[in-house]
Amino acid sequence: MDTLARIKDLAGKEFSLDAQALDPGAPLDKLGIDSLSFIEFMFKVEEEFGVSVSDEDLKGIRTLGDLERHIAAALTAAGKA
Repeated sequence: MDTLARIKDLAGKEFSLDAQALDPGAPLDKLGIDSLSFIEFMFKVEEEFGVSVSDEDLKGIRTLGDLERHIAAALTAAGKA
């Protein structure tokens, strides 16, 4: 399963959404994900992928696609990709 599919699967479970129907380009608030819920979700993403996302990096994540690009870059930097 690729990075985006894993993120969508986690988001689907966390927010009771259809993971397959999630648009990676849709703003998180349009998916019904508020900032507090997203922070809690990020703990699960960090645990799933074994990478850390800084508070500064979180400010630039507006979509699941943004999150996927950040996680992929972090995995590459850590030699896990």
